[in-house]
Amino acid sequence: MSITRTTHRTVTFFHPTHLPGHDGLLPAGEYEIDTLEKLDLDAPMRRYIALECRVHIWSEKDKSEATNILTVDPQKLEAALALDSDPLRAADRKQMIISHGGQPEDDAA
Repeated sequence: MSITRTTHRTVTFFHPTHLPGHDGLLPAGEYEIDTLEKLDLDAPMRRYIALECRVHIWSEKDKSEATNILTVDPQKLEAALALDSDPLRAADRKQMIISHGGQPEDDAA
């Protein structure tokens, strides 16, 4: 028997970013994330394990309905958020943007 739950959160990318499964770069901005988690029945205390994240990609004109839902490994999403927010990794972020066809910003965050 498997017990699952879905959690919801909003994340902000301050720079263009790339997530596996999406061609090119996603623009900076807020994204709605649904995370499917499974209860770890072997843990001594209640603990959930993230199985997958669904990133809602909105239309530029209509923010009321997601036009695409991208399924991403939770570790890949957390790695992208860490790269986006760490000022000491500006060179890595710049290289990622260039490698996916984007133009990096001149002023690093």
